[in-house]
Amino acid sequence: MLLRGFFSVSLLAVSASAFADAVDINLNDSSAQLQYKAALGGTNLGKSEFDMGAVYNQKNNLLGEAGLLVKDDVGGNAPGVSVGVGLKALSARIATANANASALALGGMVRYSPLAERRLGFVGQLYLSPSIVTFGGANSYMDTGARVEYEVIPQAVVYLGYRKISFNLKNVGNTTFDEGVNIGMRMMF
Repeated sequence: MLLRGFFSVSLLAVSASAFADAVDINLNDSSAQLQYKAALGGTNLGKSEFDMGAVYNQKNNLLGEAGLLVKDDVGGNAPGVSVGVGLKALSARIATANANASALALGGMVRYSPLAERRLGFVGQLYLSPSIVTFGGANSYMDTGARVEYEVIPQAVVYLGYRKISFNLKNVGNTTFDEGVNIGMRMMF
């Protein structure tokens, strides 16, 4: 019931938004992630981005998240490199351990695009939440990922990636929420 409601609200928010910047979906044999991303504008501190989304897998684990990211190009000393720092709030149902958890995670991303092939990109990301900002049945949260992406056309990017999301649960210890290789696409509007 919770799963259907969350995905219904997520799809409604994405489809009702005429001002949407991007929809990102990635899949593998056992999990799916759907994200909506909206640019919040640029300042002298960088380009801000809001995102919200969900991850669901066949183990009936469900994670909903919303976050802010500020990112920009590094500059002349590292052409083709951009970095971002951000935070995200999340809530998860970890059915495999019969636990619920919430967290406020800090993290960021690094993207490298070779000067000779600007349509190709290599992206890495890391988000962490220590026990002070992790609630419910968990002590900590970690989300890591890497992907190789290619801009097919200016409004569409396809990618191959790897993601691992894990929680340190109070009564169970380290538990993998989701892990694996995925294929995905991001469509910009």
